[in-house]
Amino acid sequence: MEENNRKDKGSDFLGSCRTHISDLVQLCRENRKTAVAILIFAVVIVGGIWIGIGIRDTKATADAAAPVTEETVSTTNEENVQIPEDALEQDAYPEINQLITQYYGALAEGDMEALKQMKSETDEKEEIQITKKSEFIEGYPNVSVYTKKGPQEDSFVVYAHYEVKFMNYDSTAPGLNTFYVCKNGDGSYYINDGELEEGVVEYLKQISAQDDVVDLFNTVQVKYNEIKENDEALSAFLDNLPNLLSESVGEALAQMEAEQEAQQASAEPVEEEPEVVTVVTKVKTTDVVNVRSSDSIEADKIGKTAEGDVLVLLEEKMNGWSKVEFEGKEGFIKSEYLVPEETETLTASGEPIEAEDEETQEDTEAEDVSDAETTQGKVTDTINVRAKAGTDSDKVGTLYAGASIEIIENMSNGWSKILYEGEAAYVKTEFIE
Repeated sequence: MEENNRKDKGSDFLGSCRTHISDLVQLCRENRKTAVAILIFAVVIVGGIWIGIGIRDTKATADAAAPVTEETVSTTNEENVQIPEDALEQDAYPEINQLITQYYGALAEGDMEALKQMKSETDEKEEIQITKKSEFIEGYPNVSVYTKKGPQEDSFVVYAHYEVKFMNYDSTAPGLNTFYVCKNGDGSYYINDGELEEGVVEYLKQISAQDDVVDLFNTVQVKYNEIKENDEALSAFLDNLPNLLSESVGEALAQMEAEQEAQQASAEPVEEEPEVVTVVTKVKTTDVVNVRSSDSIEADKIGKTAEGDVLVLLEEKMNGWSKVEFEGKEGFIKSEYLVPEETETLTASGEPIEAEDEETQEDTEAEDVSDAETTQGKVTDTINVRAKAGTDSDKVGTLYAGASIEIIENMSNGWSKILYEGEAAYVKTEFIE
């Protein structure tokens, strides 16, 4: 009677498996990356088998150091998938057995470095999940490896039937994981967890629906049910395990996020250098010069300055004249007879900033010259090159008619700033073109 009931349960489970696999075809097409895990484990989920420590662990995974090559990616379309009818093989490939055994050993230890050598994709959340799961696990004392040929040469669909021993429990619980295993260019095997093409997903779905694979799932299901019936303490633990994992993983993730936020908050803000402009506020005359009522030599003369007089500059005009404050009123002087006497440094919005010391200003000016955009010009006569824009400034060189120069700026005071022997210098604008 008991045997007949078990057969009836197995028959019902087998029919349920096939129904759910058919229903999940559309889901597979919509999300190919996770469809492998969903479809392959539909049988297990329906029957209630505890599939270890989570669906993600049972997905196909890959060697992080060896990307998937053309040999490991299926180009078979869904309409042309060729499914072999070969039977399941048990422990038929020593290299595959070694890979799977090492994988479970690393899972039990929570050894992420070792797992990364066997699987391609691990994010921070998954690393926390694997680490937390390992805290409940003493080991995987028995692992049997079943294989079917994969959709490409040297690829395999692997079904790992294991027993897991939990801390503080004598009995072991059976489980079944599925992997898509491929070969690297160096000949070693890895667990492929990359994004799979639709043809590969369809192949894995169909081959996992073959009778001998479903029978394997069914066998593990029956063993799992027996353990649940015979060991009440372990059964209660298995029922509660998802809640324990969810809580511990959630706490770890929350702590990780809090640490990241704290690091970001403690990071020193980077202060951007304000864009600055230098404004001439006072000028000095370089010769005895007339002061007129407007910016024209035809305008009335309202006074005369001596050489070296310092005046407040009100405006530098583009026509070669400057508006200044002269004896309490506005006057105009030819810009060529004026040189800067005092300047003020402002931000681009017009707010004053503290002046830099002389050494810093010189360094800044030199840097500005090295980065400055220049235009080509030519000297029309023999001229002096001066350190500042004024005839009383130090002479730093001489240029002769026809010499080519690099012009940085044509200034409104009748002088031009040029690049001379790698430094900023000044010449009269009227002598260049």
